[in-house]
Amino acid sequence: MSLLDDDVDAFNQAIKLYLTRLDQTELDDDDARRSAEIMSFAINLEHVGDIVESGLCDIAGKIAKRQLKFSADGLAEIVALYEKTISNMQLSQTVFMTRDPQLARQLVAAKVDVRRLEARSASTHIQRVRERVPASVETSSMHLDLLRDLKRINAHLASVAYPILETKGELDESRLRPNAVLEPKPVVK
Repeated sequence: MSLLDDDVDAFNQAIKLYLTRLDQTELDDDDARRSAEIMSFAINLEHVGDIVESGLCDIAGKIAKRQLKFSADGLAEIVALYEKTISNMQLSQTVFMTRDPQLARQLVAAKVDVRRLEARSASTHIQRVRERVPASVETSSMHLDLLRDLKRINAHLASVAYPILETKGELDESRLRPNAVLEPKPVVK
């Protein structure tokens, strides 16, 4: 897997070098924006590769080495999140190529679904640990790490949608509700 990550890193470096060599003063606004989007997508895909190599592959190695198995429910949750991640990977590539605002909205909505799916799976996993389900107890940290890493991958994949939605004026600056009042924290001396 390390060789594959090295290849991804090399491609990413080549893309960045090419894009930085373009004379930005000769690009019109649309081309300059697209250049920035390509750079951002390449960087995010590199981060996805790093998560796969340093997170998912490490976890898979630990599971194989220790001959562990997830509980049936835990495995079903992980598979569901993994399948959603693969679907979102395909959607992110389509959004990147087409710049379709409707598909970009779907991708952002899918990121929200992933966040909910991850939170629900973590919660049900913790409940299985409380109930002392042996497979859940044995794989607890790995289960939670897999969920977290898949959620992080989805966040990187969804990032391709933001510039498209921003140009359409459909993106809020924050997920905070506009009417949420931020109270200043008291200063502790």
